[in-house]
Amino acid sequence: MDGASLGYWLLVAISGGFVALAGGIWIYQVYKGLGIAGYLHPVFWGAYIVTFVFWVGIAHAGTLISAILYLFRAKWRNAINRSAEAMTVIAVLTAAQFLGIHVGRIWKSYFILPYPNQRGLWVNFKSPLLWDTFAITTYATTSILFLYIGMVPDLAIARDRSTGWRRVLYA
Repeated sequence: MDGASLGYWLLVAISGGFVALAGGIWIYQVYKGLGIAGYLHPVFWGAYIVTFVFWVGIAHAGTLISAILYLFRAKWRNAINRSAEAMTVIAVLTAAQFLGIHVGRIWKSYFILPYPNQRGLWVNFKSPLLWDTFAITTYATTSILFLYIGMVPDLAIARDRSTGWRRVLYA
């Protein structure tokens, strides 16, 4: 296996710049409040929960593509299945980020977890946010497992063709 080219690292740097820009914008929103994202009266749910639903839909599309190809036992499905399952994992992890962004105060997310405390407060099991968290966690776990199981033969081939630390990584 060859090393990455200069063009690859240039694209990684540009992508990293966009990630840093998005992080800066989000920090600005945390500082100024959710009003800058359109969370004003009478619409309090705004664009973030719509974006969450969009990414969950994209994840379902990847699962559907993979399931249909597996159901019909298509001989040429392996590469498409891996791409669809990778798309599912990335979409689910992206959707999970929007749950935290939608709440607005991400540093208070520990209130979602049921833990004993001196105030006697427990989780509100009727909260849609809690059930979204359970669903995303379950969906992400199963999607990662399906992706990994489908990649085992490819990881073995990559292990056999590589040397050094990459061989240990793929083993």
